[in-house]
Parts: sequence; structure tokens; C-alpha cells
Amino acid sequence: MARRGRIAVLDDEPDWSDAVKEYLTDLGYDVDCLKAAWELEPYLAREKPDLIILDLGLPGEGGIDILIRTDLASDIAVLVLTGNPDPVDRVLGLELGAEDYVQKPVELRELAARVAGILQRRLGRRRNLVVFETASVDLVAARILKADGSTDRLSAGEVALIRAFADNPGKVLTREEIMERAPAEDEEAFDRAIDSRIARLRRKLDTEAIRTVRGHGYVFDLPNHGPEVASEAKDTASPDAV
Repeated sequence: MARRGRIAVLDDEPDWSDAVKEYLTDLGYDVDCLKAAWELEPYLAREKPDLIILDLGLPGEGGIDILIRTDLASDIAVLVLTGNPDPVDRVLGLELGAEDYVQKPVELRELAARVAGILQRRLGRRRNLVVFETASVDLVAARILKADGSTDRLSAGEVALIRAFADNPGKVLTREEIMERAPAEDEEAFDRAIDSRIARLRRKLDTEAIRTVRGHGYVFDLPNHGPEVASEAKDTASPDAV
């Protein structure tokens, strides 16, 4: 698997850092764990991470002090972590140049989504994270990131199928258009086989966002994750009724 970038995790909770490292490494990142502020400068002298996940509640010199003293965020993307529900630390971290923040405890799936979003903005990469109702799909890592923190692999054909829909939200795609964008991986090359492929994919993603449009094809309705996203839609017909 091609590596996606290097991430440094600066946090004094080794169990949590190890869990983050295992999860992000499985998604294709190179991950280094640091446990104290004094380790950061020697680390930066030998490595050039694309992003640093920085805990603001470090013992001794805290994350805010590091941002002030080193002007770290001017050169490297920073995602700050805080266990403090008070917004003061978060706001200050953002004012000091951090790209984003999350509050502990945070689900690994959400953390991975935040990391991907930062790197996409910072490095100008094509969007490769597709969000469904109860899971997210990382198209580069070919993985489903489930709400319970587990992951599931996707085949090349499934990735191509999701990409076809994600690149055309709200647009009805005919079977022929879908097959052109996501060719079958096996002998199922005839047009009716696309119905079976989509039915299997919907079950795997536990989604109703890939909707059947009777007599025309399929459309991807962005799941409703907030007021800025289109409302969730339900299938109007079974796959065999297209």
C-alpha cells in the first residue's frame, strides 16, 4: 500500500497513543508516538511529519505553550486534542494556527476523518473520504470505518463503485454509466449484474443513500449529517425493479 503521509502523535497516554497508531497505520499512514514535549524538537530535527496530533493537556509544558513557543503550526498541520470541555483552550489552539480540534474521548473513526480532511485541505488532495449513515469509506485505504471503531476491507471493484457515486452526488447514473466507471471484476460484465453488485454494497455499508430510481438507474443521496447536507432518502424500488 502506498503511504499516505507521516503523522506524529504527541500525547502522554501510551495506551491511547498506541491505539491511534495501530488504527491510522492500518489506514496507510506512517505514525510516530511522542510522550512528552521535550521529545518534539529532536524528533522534528530528523523527521518531517505532515501532521501532528497534539494533546493540549500534556504534563509540564502543555500543548498551548508548545504552539506559542515554537510557532509549530506555521510549518506543520496541527490537530489539537483537549479533555477540557471549556472552549477557551480550543479557541486559543485555533487562534495559534491549529487546523482543527477534537475533544477527548474521541472515536478513532472520527479522528481518522479529521486527519484525512486536514491533509486533503493542506496538501490539495482529491477528496477520498465518503460518509454514509453509520460508516465512512476511506477510498485510498480501501476500508470501511465503522461507528464502533472496527474496519472492513473493500475490493477494488467496490472502491470504484463508491467512487462513481461519490463523484456524482445527486445525479442519476444509468447501469451503462456505472459499468463504465466501475467495471466488473469478474465474469459479471452484463448490465443486470450491476444490480447485484449494488445490492451487496448497500448491505456491506448498511446504507440507504444509494437509491434506486425506477426505470433509470441509481443515485447517491448524501446522508443527512447536518443542516448543510441533503436529507437522507430511501430506496423507491428494489434493485431488480430498475
